Amino acid sequence: MKRQLPKGDFVASKKLGRRLSIVLVLLTVITAMLVPLLSSQRSDIGMQNLGTRYKVGELADEDVFSPSSFQFVDETKTNALIQDALKSVLPHFSYALRPTNESYARIKELTAITAENAEQEFQVLKSKLEEQNRADSGNVLGRISSLNDQQKLMFFDALRQASNRILSDGLYTREDLSRIQQDGYTTFLIDNTVSMKGLDPLREQSVSRAVTKDRMYAVLEDVFKAYLSLDASFQPYLLTDTLALLLEENVHYEEVETLALRTQAAQQIIPQTVSVERGQRIVTKDTVVTKAQLLLLQKIGSHVFHYTLLELIGRSIFILLATSVSIFVFIQFHHTERRLYLYLNLMLFSVLFSLLALFALTSILQSYSIPFLDSFLPVLFAPLFTAHITSKKRLGLVAAFLLACYATLMPQATSMTFFFSLTVSGLSLYFFQYTIKRLEDLFNWFYAGLSTSFAALALNLIVGLPLQSLLPLIGGMLINLTISLVIVEAAVPLCEHIFNIPTAFRLSELAFSDSPVLERLAAVAQGTFNHSRYVSELAYQGAKAIGANAMLARVGGIFHDIGKADHPEYFIENQGSENKHDDIKPSLSAAIIKSHVKLGLEKGREAGLPQEVLDIIAQHHGNDVIQFFYNEAKEQAQSAGVDVKEDDFSYNGNPPTFPESAIVMLADCVEAASRTIKRPNHSKYQKLAHSIIMGKIERGQLNDSQLSLTDLDHIEDAFVQTLIGRDHHRIEYPDEKIENPKSKG
Repeated sequence: MKRQLPKGDFVASKKLGRRLSIVLVLLTVITAMLVPLLSSQRSDIGMQNLGTRYKVGELADEDVFSPSSFQFVDETKTNALIQDALKSVLPHFSYALRPTNESYARIKELTAITAENAEQEFQVLKSKLEEQNRADSGNVLGRISSLNDQQKLMFFDALRQASNRILSDGLYTREDLSRIQQDGYTTFLIDNTVSMKGLDPLREQSVSRAVTKDRMYAVLEDVFKAYLSLDASFQPYLLTDTLALLLEENVHYEEVETLALRTQAAQQIIPQTVSVERGQRIVTKDTVVTKAQLLLLQKIGSHVFHYTLLELIGRSIFILLATSVSIFVFIQFHHTERRLYLYLNLMLFSVLFSLLALFALTSILQSYSIPFLDSFLPVLFAPLFTAHITSKKRLGLVAAFLLACYATLMPQATSMTFFFSLTVSGLSLYFFQYTIKRLEDLFNWFYAGLSTSFAALALNLIVGLPLQSLLPLIGGMLINLTISLVIVEAAVPLCEHIFNIPTAFRLSELAFSDSPVLERLAAVAQGTFNHSRYVSELAYQGAKAIGANAMLARVGGIFHDIGKADHPEYFIENQGSENKHDDIKPSLSAAIIKSHVKLGLEKGREAGLPQEVLDIIAQHHGNDVIQFFYNEAKEQAQSAGVDVKEDDFSYNGNPPTFPESAIVMLADCVEAASRTIKRPNHSKYQKLAHSIIMGKIERGQLNDSQLSLTDLDHIEDAFVQTLIGRDHHRIEYPDEKIENPKSKG
């Protein structure tokens, strides 16, 4: 059976709660953005005023502490290091394969000209050079063709030797070398030249030794001398002109790579920073203000608390992400609760209150020039309040995470602020979450104070807290914890009363106090009252076994049958030898039995029970069939030849929609059925509990209960153990008779 949608006032209140949640989320996000900015502005103005009020040589009339840990860059030293790093990166040149191969090809083609077809081959080569935009303006080819055969052979041999040396060492452009010389470099690095095979990838070379086309004569002077000694008619200038015509510069300046390497070198320079720790004394009262102190004050006021546009955008995105994730997790943990939006709104109210308290606290401390410590952060109230209201520790941790994210953005925050906020909140929740009596919180205060103080001390020592701040740190933590606990103790009962919330305190009061409705039930229906007490204990143990709200199950169990107080004689646990149902029709019996659910809801509302307890009363029979009277009616209908509708003999409620309600339903059936077992033992109880649970599953009564099969196994075991404990000693009397389950409700 599908869960029916809530109607009437609940639908209206849910819509109102959802709208209020949206408004509170927006308000919380805006406040979380503004509080750090406003705190920064106040700090900024205060430090700027101090920087302009004092003069070098004056006596300071107060102690001035740094409101936050920060660093600022010594731009003069940093820029000097950057310039040195840029200068240290030499220009990079690299060997190019294409122009090298093309140059060798031209040399090869020229030296391959034969005497037979010399004129034609010279003409072809000239045409190719013109196509390559290498015009023979100096008539180099004509001059070579005028040489005799012996001179050509010697000339071609010298050309091969000279071109191989030039191309191997690298041919540079005069423009590239002039550019790096203008930049102040006399050497450069060359990469992957032919002559560097087997050597290091990079080799430093002097600009003065680099070969250009106008410097080839000086480089090849030893070659010329060797050939002139063999033939005085050898023409060195013809050789250099030929090389200039045929060779192409094969080493190029890698300007982009050089710039990238210089940029990388500059980026590796660590900025020269001056560090100031939060709480560090900048100026001491009644001492002379020095120039360094005055500059530091001005630096703090001018640069520390300003945010760029990108920083503001980043902060906004961070706040939106933290808020969205927290609300999503909160809803996932509590999405089945009908009070979801109420709990969410109360959590947001507590976070909003904490943010306002944070701003007020920072303003007060800045007014008195008191250094801000992490232990002053008001981050304990919201987690404690949320956990107490919802009775769920993990929801308190959600509030703690959200506040920790917000506190991290404060200008006074350190690298440990987030971890500090989350750690001390978690420790506080550990000690205060599961207390039943409010006075127990006072006893736990000592342990929470001890653990949170130690955590605060350890985390702040990591960031270099000055020794003189240790006592204020611990004192602030204890005061913070105490104030938070006092506010929680005042706010939780107020919210309990206004919204009728079933907190652990409220459920404890309902479970162990004398309620008028229970007193009347005990007076007029002692059997039902005793049955309810046993159901309460069974439900408590079953819920405890699966980690559900055991106190809610206990209260639901004790109140689930209060509707039987109006007609107690129609229920078997209150009957003697006479059975009222013997004299009425099965349909009327079923109507009387069903009415106790509606009457119980009315009495519960009059008694001011929380809605969760009312839901248990309404759902503890679900829409199950009153099988005994249904079977009896079918037998009578068959003899009369009429039909019987199953709906007329079914309860009018909805199947349980949450674990505690389902546990009470099962505990009710198991407790009643256990009374019919003769000579009970573990095996009989286990068989009984298992059959009842399986029957409820088959009839669809647990479809919406959120209970898994594993949960049901644990609940079954808990029921059996509790029943064995209840009936550990039993005497069977000789005249004991089996009770007639005919009127069980």
